[in-house]
Amino acid sequence: MKISRIIVLLALFLAASCATDLGGRIDQYANVPVPSPVTVTGVRPISGGAVIKVSIPDDPHLKGVVAVYERAGVEVNTKISRYVDSLFVEGYADTQEHTVNIYSFNVNEERSAAVPVKFTPLPPAIMTVKASIAESFGGVKVHIENNTSRSDLAICILKDDDLSDYGKKLSDMKWTEVTTLFTASEDIFLSRRGLEPKEAIFGLYLRDHWGNISDTLTSILTPIVESKLDTVKVNGKLHYVFKNANLGDDNCKSTNPGYYPVEALWDGSGLSSIPHFFVSEESGPSPTWLTIDLGNKARLSRITTLPRIGYVIYGGGAVRDYEFWGSLAPTGEAVPPTSDNPFGFDDSWFCLGKFTQAKPSGYLSNGLPGEITPEDSQVYNDGNDFELDPVQFPRCNDEVRYLRVVFFNTFSTFEYGHYTKNRQVQTGEVTPFGQPIID
Repeated sequence: MKISRIIVLLALFLAASCATDLGGRIDQYANVPVPSPVTVTGVRPISGGAVIKVSIPDDPHLKGVVAVYERAGVEVNTKISRYVDSLFVEGYADTQEHTVNIYSFNVNEERSAAVPVKFTPLPPAIMTVKASIAESFGGVKVHIENNTSRSDLAICILKDDDLSDYGKKLSDMKWTEVTTLFTASEDIFLSRRGLEPKEAIFGLYLRDHWGNISDTLTSILTPIVESKLDTVKVNGKLHYVFKNANLGDDNCKSTNPGYYPVEALWDGSGLSSIPHFFVSEESGPSPTWLTIDLGNKARLSRITTLPRIGYVIYGGGAVRDYEFWGSLAPTGEAVPPTSDNPFGFDDSWFCLGKFTQAKPSGYLSNGLPGEITPEDSQVYNDGNDFELDPVQFPRCNDEVRYLRVVFFNTFSTFEYGHYTKNRQVQTGEVTPFGQPIID
């Protein structure tokens, strides 16, 4: 007990001593002068702000530099240490002239005299980015263009089911929130699925990192019906319709149809056990392809794929690069290859899209996988969702009856070339979605 009392008394004595030496505050240093002001050496306007370059004086009492300014009626600040020479002032939603005060400060946060800086920001992303919304399979599709500053943007989608509200003030409409999508891409398509195929008013606006919002775009749209196409409902009953077309110019064959059947590509199991994945002949060609007879005509919207789950992730015979082609009535005969048709498919075929296995952390500059993160592994085993893009492939939503799946590269053939000895393909499912057309 005596030792504890001594320790407490000693601590109180030291605290009182410090408070006396520092003028009554224990979080400050005594006798530290206010630092010299910085010199502004350049101002460069950027989207929604400016970069202010400063020269740091040779003052040992200077700890850092702060820019103090008002944004949307609120005072905010941006700080840098004495070892950095550029302040980023951001978040303005206009192109008017603004004034920022620049201060140096010491270890006690005491500031120098203000150095005022005037500038006019370039138009912010919410003013320059072009956004559009259109009906799509299963929902709506947003196109973001001209985000040259690669600003972080939230794309906010609204819906009003009362068509008589169209043309009213936005504040008088009966909006419900559909979703918020996020991107920093310069040019990208983003989709929101799972919406009723019912005509409605859709609204779209952009919100930036600082809460500034764009004008709201409104359109009357009707989401297009989208179905999983491995079964088709006829007279109230589901019919299993896919089969191996086995056309004469198909060149991707199973290494053992009993264990690794082509039909595993559409068995809907999602399993990684025999016979629920497909393995091609090791001696087969590369690229290699097979054809699925959909059983009915359809307009395709997207194609999902599953790998052989958990097996040689991003390596070996797992598929790295896909191409999908469609036809209404193929002949099964090969023709001389051309630049638009390098595989020699007959003239009934047209390309629906070209895709690469998703990898969130990205591929190396040489295209190889490199490090595989836990997120990469999760995305790999969850499978791909490849949306067909009519901008790149204008015929991708045309009617088809046959879907040709081209395994353009496995991870082995990408690394060692198409003529590597091991050209075997190992993969799980291929599932097309879209709108069935029942004659």
